[in-house]
Amino acid sequence: LLARIYDGFCPEQYDNELNVKSHETITAAEIDEQLKAQRHSLDQFKILTAFGTGGTSTGIAKYVQTKYRRKSVHVVFPLFNQEVAGIRTKDKAAGLKFYQPELYGGEHEVDFEAAKRLLKFFAGRGYGIGESGALALYSCLQMINYGAGNKFVVIIADGPQKYMTRLEVPTGIPDSLETNVDAVTSNASSYDRVIWTHAMFVPREAGIELVASTLGCDKDKVKVAKVQDVQALIVREAIPEGISELLPKGRSRTLLVCMVGGTSLRAAEILTKKGVVAQSLTGGIMNLAELSNRSADELVEVASE
Repeated sequence: LLARIYDGFCPEQYDNELNVKSHETITAAEIDEQLKAQRHSLDQFKILTAFGTGGTSTGIAKYVQTKYRRKSVHVVFPLFNQEVAGIRTKDKAAGLKFYQPELYGGEHEVDFEAAKRLLKFFAGRGYGIGESGALALYSCLQMINYGAGNKFVVIIADGPQKYMTRLEVPTGIPDSLETNVDAVTSNASSYDRVIWTHAMFVPREAGIELVASTLGCDKDKVKVAKVQDVQALIVREAIPEGISELLPKGRSRTLLVCMVGGTSLRAAEILTKKGVVAQSLTGGIMNLAELSNRSADELVEVASE
């Protein structure tokens, strides 16, 4: 009504077929492409997602069924009396246009109070996970514990920012810990070192070249931290010797780069607390890939160490 009165646009996400179509043609296809870059395929995995409007679950389910003739999407609901931001309980999903259980491989009702511990754990360590993602991830862990499979894709659809106060997780990450491509390229000489920090992926040679050329720095300034050192930094909040050796001496600035900016931001926060002048590149290498029209598998690979 307001859209009509004020000549605005209402997406009507509960009834707009483009909701499902976008997840069928874009979300599912992109996940499948990324898995294929690692020599896997979406048909080998069970896919877990919470149910909001039904667009994600039904769109991905249609993709998998059309392409692989499989029902591998498992939809996760909170218990009937629980409130999870934007997520329906199973009884409230029934009757919605995009609730199509005939497409799903399974439906699971999960105690969100138990899943909250996951949310607080990951959000407190700088990972981009919200209530719906925690619910789906907790369901995944339960399925693994009960022997219901060992290959899963979990849809983490929202970030933690709107939940932080309720979780009593500190949100005081100063803006100075993040920077963007424009800011770096306009003052590239102020960074003495660029360090790749990710706990699973490492850049290929093409990825290192892209980072250097886009940011306007010499290629030999770009260093790659070992994944076990990044994991140790995030989990123990202490600087491992391997990362210490990569850091410049004195108070020179270091730019941290990862896949999409989450891990590098958490690393920048920890390093800053330890007296290291570090900033995270917003959007990470995936943003650089988009700017240069490159695919992820050209630029990064799973670490083999």
